[in-house]
Amino acid sequence: MSNELSNDVIIEEQIVKPNGDIITRKYSKGRFLGKGGFARCYEFTSLDTRKVYAAKIIAKSSITKARAKQKLMSEIKIHRSLKHPNIVGFEHFFEDAENVYILLELCTNQTLNELVKRRKRIYELEAQCYMVQIVNCIKYMHSFRVIHRDLKLGNLFLSNKLEIKAGDFGLATKLEFEGQKRRTICGTPNYIAPEILDGKQGHCNEVDIWSLGVVLYALIVGKPPFETNDVKSTYNRIRMNAYSFPDHLQISEQAKSLITRILRTEPSMRPTLDEIMEHPFFHMGYSIPKLLPASTLAVPPSESYLRQFNPSVKGILEKPSSETAPVSLRATSAKPGVSLAQTQRPNKLATTHTELKAELKTSQGNTRSGALGSPKSSGGPSLWVKKWVDYSSKYGLGYTLSNGSSGVFYNDSTKIIVPQGSRVFYYIERGSEKQEIVKSYPFDSCPRGLYKKVTLLQHFKSYLETDPESTPSAEKDNYSIEKPPPYVKKWMRTKRAILFRLSNKLVQVSFQDNTEVILSSEHRVVTYVNKQGERSTLTLSTAMESTDSELSKRLKYTKDILTFMVSGQGHTGGTTSPTNSKR
Repeated sequence: MSNELSNDVIIEEQIVKPNGDIITRKYSKGRFLGKGGFARCYEFTSLDTRKVYAAKIIAKSSITKARAKQKLMSEIKIHRSLKHPNIVGFEHFFEDAENVYILLELCTNQTLNELVKRRKRIYELEAQCYMVQIVNCIKYMHSFRVIHRDLKLGNLFLSNKLEIKAGDFGLATKLEFEGQKRRTICGTPNYIAPEILDGKQGHCNEVDIWSLGVVLYALIVGKPPFETNDVKSTYNRIRMNAYSFPDHLQISEQAKSLITRILRTEPSMRPTLDEIMEHPFFHMGYSIPKLLPASTLAVPPSESYLRQFNPSVKGILEKPSSETAPVSLRATSAKPGVSLAQTQRPNKLATTHTELKAELKTSQGNTRSGALGSPKSSGGPSLWVKKWVDYSSKYGLGYTLSNGSSGVFYNDSTKIIVPQGSRVFYYIERGSEKQEIVKSYPFDSCPRGLYKKVTLLQHFKSYLETDPESTPSAEKDNYSIEKPPPYVKKWMRTKRAILFRLSNKLVQVSFQDNTEVILSSEHRVVTYVNKQGERSTLTLSTAMESTDSELSKRLKYTKDILTFMVSGQGHTGGTTSPTNSKR
């Protein structure tokens, strides 16, 4: 999705009634959503109803040829004839002197393509959920003799509820009779069926079945099976049916079996949609969710969520590999003020579900030991950000603190914090004169306007929480609206580190190489965790005069980041490079 923006352009639709009267509908042209072929897509808001659409805009200058016009009208005719929960809704179309406008249902969570880019690959349980919806969609289209011919991750959109919505019917065709063959060579290289490339015998419904197999492979492996660096090589691999399953990935035999059955060169050898749904891949002894939680847009489903469908969890926890886990979406475990002398510090962040859980358990034990022991007595920090997950590309940053509190810093700069075990959450927003306003609400009386934010909090909390049965903090009920529990007030990510500034004025900088600097203004001390996991707490003056070059570099970098943040040159929650300092 591009960041391109329009300048609040107003688009008018002229409707001529049978009696000759003209009705004018107005739309505000909003943010740019993407482009493809001859079209560019923007958000359109009806000024009459305030309803928001995705508008596909085709310049008339790009469709001057008769065939291009015919193709566009065919797309409109086919798409508006289809009404199904798993197909992007068609509103209507209109034109003016310059453009043709197609108003469609707005899918707020982008496509499966963006999902896989963020997650790199998804669990088989998630793939099953999406595949059931895609199969139902294809079955519906084929019942009307419509072949999509361009089913791919980028044309499978996600609604606000994470429902699959097939879109982009630019290459779709409607058969005049069952079994009719088409001979047009069309499609997207990685997903195109071999009979389309051959072109001699023609193609039919089976091309969508082939694409379905490619989609399943791409979801659980992370890329299409025939992908190469150039189109010609990709086409050769498709013709030879040359693909394999990576040895380093854990993929169930049921998934491999289904993909292998679908990706048959001979169309008649591929299973029907009903046969696909009867395949063991969809009958592995546990139920499949109808829809997935919003948190899975950024991170794998939590173990507690998976247990709702399979109490044993085993067999579902198909693990994304550490080689493909995205850095920006890893749940990371910070260990400031913790003595790791008796344990081995992990060399890198955990990247699979099982590894992540194991590391978090280890981290929690170390943190609890440190918090109850030397940090306070030695003047070190009594509170810090223990774990976090950065999903600022969509919603914000979720985190847990060492005292068990969980919070979210949303992209609109509002915040939520909930003490461990508390039935009340605190909502913080900016008031006039840059003062923050704190309001507290019981979870069972959440204002309607905060439903989504509280739901996101619960998703983040579920994913990051490592010991939900631990004893709640004894001070959980001692907070008031005037003085809520400490929370992340600002944060900033750079190429080398992530910085948190808590409301109690503690500053924490966690570097990519697992070193850490924590500045405690309350005690005027610096806590430093080196690459070996060794912790030291020094007075600020001693730290500034230290002969430890590694510590000095990190202190300078921390100072530069803080200066950059305070100066207002940067913005919190983003990725930036404020200085040229080297650690």
